[in-house]
Amino acid sequence: MTERVQAGRRNRWILAVALLVVAFLLGFVPQYLNNARASVDLQARDQQIVQLQRQATLSRLRDLASLLYLETTRKNYGIASQRASALFDLIRATINDGPDAALKDGLATTLAQRDEIVSKLAKPDPGVERDVQDLMDRLYQLTFK
Repeated sequence: MTERVQAGRRNRWILAVALLVVAFLLGFVPQYLNNARASVDLQARDQQIVQLQRQATLSRLRDLASLLYLETTRKNYGIASQRASALFDLIRATINDGPDAALKDGLATTLAQRDEIVSKLAKPDPGVERDVQDLMDRLYQLTFK
């Protein structure tokens, strides 16, 4: 009889432990699945943020090129020189950070004109307007793909 009582208690303990494990799994599995879905959503959002930041940088390049052209056509060479510095600094940063090889090559070609344009802006050379327009056109072609 005592063996039977001990076997019954042991079976109850085993049943209690099994029920605890099942209860744990019933709470754990849904949370794990929700966490996995949230992780996938977060990765997609992170990729979207990176893409939007890249688009914002390209827009900023176009904006600076437009402002440079505007100031050059107004013959405000001092302000145009400041815009050119900001533009070429952003071009250099974009080359260093960007993953797109074609864009990097195009921007590197554009960056090669820096000294020529800056020197023409420093000594008010009316021919700089055409160079700045070409620069702006090239940037628009590179950044609108």
